[in-house]
Amino acid sequence: MRFNIKKLLERAEEDYEAAWVESRELLKLEGRYFRLKPLGRSNEIMNFIEEVRKTLVEMGFEEVVLPVIVDESEVRKEYGPEATIILDRVFYLAGLPRPDVGLSKEDAERIKELVPSFNEFEKLREILRKYKKRKIEADDLVETMVNELSLQEEDATRIIDTVFHAFKNLTPVPSPLTLRSHMTALWFPVLSAIYKYKWKELPVQLFTVGQKFRREQKIDPTHLYSSYTASFVIMTEEISLEDGKSIVQEFLGRLGFSKAEFRLKKATSKYYAPQTEFEVFIQHPETSEWIEVGDCGFYSPVSLAKYDIDVPVFNAGFGIERFVMIRTGETDVRRLTYPYFYRRDIYSDEEIAEGICYAEKP
Repeated sequence: MRFNIKKLLERAEEDYEAAWVESRELLKLEGRYFRLKPLGRSNEIMNFIEEVRKTLVEMGFEEVVLPVIVDESEVRKEYGPEATIILDRVFYLAGLPRPDVGLSKEDAERIKELVPSFNEFEKLREILRKYKKRKIEADDLVETMVNELSLQEEDATRIIDTVFHAFKNLTPVPSPLTLRSHMTALWFPVLSAIYKYKWKELPVQLFTVGQKFRREQKIDPTHLYSSYTASFVIMTEEISLEDGKSIVQEFLGRLGFSKAEFRLKKATSKYYAPQTEFEVFIQHPETSEWIEVGDCGFYSPVSLAKYDIDVPVFNAGFGIERFVMIRTGETDVRRLTYPYFYRRDIYSDEEIAEGICYAEKP
């Protein structure tokens, strides 16, 4: 059964709430019509993440979960004078303020036009006051109106949409909270808590796999706003840069990437100690281009001191999607991650011809 899209949209333009209510009639609510087909398939990126997790556990690392939201103050502590430039790449979080919604005589008259039987204006005022004071969550407002005012669901949303225009005129208010753009932004406070409260004895060997979010200048074959990162840290009294690089090489080798290049970064990020930051490159099998897949080095003792950490910390972070690009031969991270948006299959004339047949034969 297919919907008449044109008719649905026209009806919604005319009366959205009525169209919404009527749309229920287009769906089968009883009877058994469908059975799942054997179409199951796991995602290549998720498969690789599982491989990375298993590898790091086998190497001796413990997995932890890091927060996704981080205050900009953490970035400023870690990066020092470089922080302002780094913060240009982060997504700041903003939220809508709660409107101060009154209930004027005109509002009441408009509500009576929409729902002639409605008379619970004092209860509605109380609900709006509670909403303003955040005693009612935003996604519970409609349900509260339905339950306490005996309104139909469509009438409650119609009142909000057509009577209380303050809801439509809200502007997001920015906060100092950001989506993590570097796992490092969370490693510092996490390691600080572990060290301060002796949650673990040294050496501390932790890893995490999760998404990072960066306000890239553009989305292209090697950059996305959101991507997965595998990151590990080693906090201990005695460790050399050579030790750290050796561990990274072992990690890459276990994943099948034994031929990697370590390139000393000319301009060291301020949260790393000078001349200890290395970028890791692996050659792409299709283009022969050396792709940056990771970054590693010693955290700066200056940054660590701000978190009351007085022992060395070695860190390494890797872009999951770039590994999978190299393993699969894909050259565009957009096609790899979001094939439904970016992958366009191209067929030859012969292949197209083979797919053509008669709809009806005389």
